[in-house]
Amino acid sequence: MRRYNSEGVRREDLLRAIRNPRQVCLAREIDRCMLCRSPKVNLVGLCEGCFANLTEQEVEAARPWLEGKLSC
Repeated sequence: MRRYNSEGVRREDLLRAIRNPRQVCLAREIDRCMLCRSPKVNLVGLCEGCFANLTEQEVEAARPWLEGKLSC
């Protein structure tokens, strides 16, 4: 699952990555999207464009981060 290269995590691993506090916190710390590696990430560690394309299941996994129930 760990693949911190120019492409970020694989799309099929995103749900697992959102549920992994270490991965989210790392993306936030380096300010690079977990998927596309663009700068300016939100509380979930994703850029605006990638966040807009989340599935319902991924949005549900992201909700605790957005609501402040999970933090780094």
